[in-house]
Amino acid sequence: MGIVARQATLNTLLAYIGIGLGFVNVVLLYPKVLDADQFGLTRLLVSITTIAAQVAQLGMENTVIRYFPYFRDPNKDHRGILGMLLVFGTAIGLLAMLVLGLMQGTFNDIFSDENSLFGAHGLLLLPLVFAEIHFILLRSYSRSLRRTVQPSFIREFVLRLLQTALILFQAWKPMPFGQFMMLYTAIFLVCTLLLAGDLYRAGHFKLGWANRWLPRRLRNSMITYSGFTFSASLAGIILGNMDQLMIGALIGDGLKYVAIYAVAFYFGSVIAAPARALQQAAVPLLADAWKRNDTVMIQSLYQRSSLVQLLISGFLFLLMWNGLDGLFALLPAEYAGGAEVALIIGLSYMFTSAVQLGVGIISMSRSYRLDAWTSMSMLLVNLIANFFLIRSMGIVGAAWATFISLALVNVFRTWFLWKRYRLWPFERRTIAVLLIVAVIALMVSQVPTMGSPIVDLIVRSGIATLIFWPAAYFLGLMKELIAFAQQLRGRASLS
Repeated sequence: MGIVARQATLNTLLAYIGIGLGFVNVVLLYPKVLDADQFGLTRLLVSITTIAAQVAQLGMENTVIRYFPYFRDPNKDHRGILGMLLVFGTAIGLLAMLVLGLMQGTFNDIFSDENSLFGAHGLLLLPLVFAEIHFILLRSYSRSLRRTVQPSFIREFVLRLLQTALILFQAWKPMPFGQFMMLYTAIFLVCTLLLAGDLYRAGHFKLGWANRWLPRRLRNSMITYSGFTFSASLAGIILGNMDQLMIGALIGDGLKYVAIYAVAFYFGSVIAAPARALQQAAVPLLADAWKRNDTVMIQSLYQRSSLVQLLISGFLFLLMWNGLDGLFALLPAEYAGGAEVALIIGLSYMFTSAVQLGVGIISMSRSYRLDAWTSMSMLLVNLIANFFLIRSMGIVGAAWATFISLALVNVFRTWFLWKRYRLWPFERRTIAVLLIVAVIALMVSQVPTMGSPIVDLIVRSGIATLIFWPAAYFLGLMKELIAFAQQLRGRASLS
């Protein structure tokens, strides 16, 4: 197995370990150790930080990866690209801190709650954003050097492990919430320093300022590319965080509801993890196929990935559908209102997974600009839908806003690929997958309750698993899954 395959495997493994640690933190620890509004504050600060850092870095993350081959020259410290990145990151980070500092009064009014938590701790946004901007830029530099595992290890494992240690310490020996938030913020700073330290240890942390090189023509090309990739990546990041921001702003005492929504959204979004992992492995194949104009191969990959992703996400949705009572039994009673949110988000990502590769196909094609326009359209639809539905339906309205925006834009992308390139993701076996999910969900729902939500979760999940995979195998769907995995592994090892 080549370096690409090894790193893809390790990244996928780290992603699932991160999901496991996230479950421990988000479901088992934070809701029980912190008050709901305190937990909501941590989610809100992370959401604002994520959006602010993505806006501030102006699409530079993807641009560095795309244009790094022009700078690659170890003898000249890669023509000073790291030094230029850090100067850019420091300047834009200080500017972001200034803007956020000036907006604190507005934020206090928007996210005010009965305990004034945001007013007391909102300035922690400043170091959080500064650290996140530098982490994003250092991560892009590390990935350009084909060191993709290290940033994933730090973000997916180390960050969550440190958060686990902090919340366990808080449970064992409670400290004032202000001290807790200072340490919570420090964890993000530590992770950024760890990534810089990893590059230094590997001999790659060389500023190369004396060898800096950025001719006008290349700079103009990078700016153009940054503009389009910035729009697309920003929309994707904001879509996962806008719901929480608008809940905090539109619902009275919103921090508590941010916490409830964050937990429910976590349950639903886990369904999207396999689709992201598969797309990460498949996109390089798409880039190579578009270079050869091999639409036959693209169609095969599109259709097979659609079936595989729907099969896996359908199984995960089935487990969630039958286990929600048990999952929410692990939480304080005030979180029970999030069950419907989890189902809607899970349903959104199950259907999206069936056409997820279409995003990669468009972004690697000559129609890559459409990715930016459709992403921004999705963001606009989500913003409008959130505004009206949250006010009328609460946190359930935020979930429906996500469903609507994802559905509308992905239907358009699917239609566009068919109209322009005659690429279509579905086949008759797609119906078989949906039928399996629906029939088993109905069957398992008839299983008598055992008196304990946890026992029900274990029993129903076991029954669903024992029926689902043999049925998939009998219908020939398991063979497709195995063949698709072998295709990705085989091609990646050749790259």
